[in-house]
Amino acid sequence: MAAVASVTAQAEIELAEGLSLQGFLDISAQRFDNGKATNSTAEIGEFEVDLLYGGDSVNAQVDLNYRSQARDYEDGDGGVDLEQAFVGYSVSDQFSLKAGKFLSSIGYETYDVNGLNQYSHAVSTAGIYPAHHTGLAGVYSGDAFGVYASAVADTWDPTGTDLNNLGYEVQVFTSPVEGLTIKLGYATGDVDDHDKSMLNLWAGYSVGSLTVAAEYSSLENFRSTDPLKNYGDGDAYMLMGNYAFTDRFNATLRYAHKDVDGGVEIDQFTISPRFVISDSWSVITEYSNSDIDGGKDEDLLAARVLYTF
Repeated sequence: MAAVASVTAQAEIELAEGLSLQGFLDISAQRFDNGKATNSTAEIGEFEVDLLYGGDSVNAQVDLNYRSQARDYEDGDGGVDLEQAFVGYSVSDQFSLKAGKFLSSIGYETYDVNGLNQYSHAVSTAGIYPAHHTGLAGVYSGDAFGVYASAVADTWDPTGTDLNNLGYEVQVFTSPVEGLTIKLGYATGDVDDHDKSMLNLWAGYSVGSLTVAAEYSSLENFRSTDPLKNYGDGDAYMLMGNYAFTDRFNATLRYAHKDVDGGVEIDQFTISPRFVISDSWSVITEYSNSDIDGGKDEDLLAARVLYTF
């Protein structure tokens, strides 16, 4: 979900009949200040190549992603990663299946930066949504509503392959009027020997040059051996608005809030102007301020040059 002008266009490169290529390159610079230290970086943030196959009833996708470093909420280092690899089968016009490694259905904000309205992920989504996982999923898309369901190995672990540790996702979605999408999803799985789950509800509406969205997540047992990620139970929500002033310029305003066990409460305000240079090139800038319970204050000033193909 996004206003037409808010996300750089992505056109597939046809390699052969039914076979195509797409991807993006992210070059970023940012300055982060938490009141005690300032960190400034400039880097190739991500480079991704997606290979897609589409037949009459069978489709497949393989995504290779290079990231210079892990996201703030992820373990490990950067490098090349097999982000997705799945095969899909259309049983009918309304029902399809897919198997392999694929992205979670949960959440409004996209995982990859080329789909975001702004530079950063919100504090209410980063490290909270499940990301990629391996398993089997099915989706039914009817005239009035749709249903998505999946069974996956290790819901919150993109490297998980243990079928004895199955997690599940289910989501219902509807578009009652033109431009409006509503999705209600639930994800659960075992993490570090405890059950972890979340309920996620979001609605997005686009009309003309304006896109608005609201999202709420209820978190249960988001515990971790890492004290910085030991959220416990809590709530997170986000309000976002994007307006395209012209075909070449749009801006996003976002408010996000996270309140979880352990005294972690964060209010985040974001403004992100975006300049569309061409169908493939855009420049995204952002200023974000995060007010953390206990008097801690964090500021982010950032810019991204994004090329999509």
